[in-house]
Amino acid sequence: MPTKTSEVLVGRRYLERGFLDAAVKLFVRNAPGVDPADWTRLAERLMERSRILDVVRVCELGKVPLPRERMLGIADDYLRRKDVDTAIRLYELGGADRERWVRLVDVLSGLPDRERLAIGMTERHLQPDAIPPPEFRVAS
Repeated sequence: MPTKTSEVLVGRRYLERGFLDAAVKLFVRNAPGVDPADWTRLAERLMERSRILDVVRVCELGKVPLPRERMLGIADDYLRRKDVDTAIRLYELGGADRERWVRLVDVLSGLPDRERLAIGMTERHLQPDAIPPPEFRVAS
């Protein structure tokens, strides 16, 4: 039977070669013997493949912080493509700041069929009276 150390070393090699599922399996099985740096590298590689749930799980098991800034950056990209559901999920996981929630509500307000979601996000993440009213310009 292989020792835990050898399984962790093999898991590192799998990680280096991009076999993330195999690395996850070995790291999870030997969690106490895996270095925080290995967990962090694994989380980064999983982020590259947009495997967010796996990233959260790996960070919890390895007791390493979520790659918050990277997660929020990816969420911003989803928001630009108007994939608001994914953006919301990532903003909530990454603890988005007020400015990002305002941008999200702005995008949602441009999608009439997402009215209820816009109202819900405003109620959950923004104070309705704190949003400045839109400026109206008189056409000349």
